[in-house]
Amino acid sequence: MHRQKCACPLRALCSKILPGHENLNLTSVTFLIERLGKKVLFDCGARKDFENFSPFVKNRLNLNVRGLKIEKDVYEIVQEAGVRLEDLTSMIWSHWHWDHHGAPEKYPSSVEVVVGPGFKKNFMPGYPTNPNAIFLDANFADREFREIQFSDSFKIGNFRAHDFFGDGSFYLLDTPGHAIGHMCGLARTTPTTFVFLGGDICHFGGSFRPSPSIPLPDPVPKSHLDAHFPVPCPCSLFTACHKAGPDSEDATTSPFFEVTSFPQSAYLNRIQAAESIKELQRFDECPDILVCIAHDPTLLKVLPFMNYESEKDLENWREGVLKEKAQWGWLNELPRDGKPGRPMLVEGVWKEGELVKDFTELKSSIY
Repeated sequence: MHRQKCACPLRALCSKILPGHENLNLTSVTFLIERLGKKVLFDCGARKDFENFSPFVKNRLNLNVRGLKIEKDVYEIVQEAGVRLEDLTSMIWSHWHWDHHGAPEKYPSSVEVVVGPGFKKNFMPGYPTNPNAIFLDANFADREFREIQFSDSFKIGNFRAHDFFGDGSFYLLDTPGHAIGHMCGLARTTPTTFVFLGGDICHFGGSFRPSPSIPLPDPVPKSHLDAHFPVPCPCSLFTACHKAGPDSEDATTSPFFEVTSFPQSAYLNRIQAAESIKELQRFDECPDILVCIAHDPTLLKVLPFMNYESEKDLENWREGVLKEKAQWGWLNELPRDGKPGRPMLVEGVWKEGELVKDFTELKSSIY
């Protein structure tokens, strides 16, 4: 399911700023996982009642967000799709950032929150007990927070892993670099196929594509491009933006972007993040794994969503050729032929049809 449009400065997320591509469009995807009679959310997006972020987060949003519009909360979409909140057993947060934890106090207290290593030490208690807290005391009240402990004895690829249901159907992966306790998910959809739930292991398709095993096609098929491109485009149009190295072939087999070195980077540890992204490439190169990072706008055109098709799921993604359809959609965001890339999905911050100029001026209803 999806439910937000956001635009943030690219320099805080990616290494290269191209003229006409100074901002990054960030939609948001949440997954519902059903197994053994349990229903689990992976990520919960951002909450639409901005006034109920902590004062610390409101100040940060003033600095980092250039566009934001959230029409519905995840808990609303879930209920509209016919799933009772009481039937949820867990909310898994890939990490602690504001656009992934939703509004936890809106869910029944029986729904646990699952977090990565270091969460409790770094983020509990909340505001106002801690005046500088990220979260609110109300977010934690009467709810179990389960912190996953990973072991070096069990890995998938080079990521430490945790078997969430205990039957090999869904794994949590320790994917450090972006944020404290960042985790990804690996959901088995058939005995031999998986969906990789990437969270914010990176923020843009061009951060892990192309790769040696998945080179940029020439030309890029029209089916992968939007209305900006009336005909299939030669890969040279995009590799001119890349210029990865002296060998022009590098531009078709190496990612367009690296982890940013900007002082106000959104990444906690640049080196760890780069290592995690490199490992992500190995998963992406496997034809049996569909990689879905949280903020990829292409997914909105490719995946079935509870918002509109609650009866559909991702079990047969391989037959639907969804991996191939999603691979090169990020190219639509880039400038080409001297023209700017895709414009911001939303300009300014909007709440209930009104423009918000300062998050801190919004008065909370829960603290």
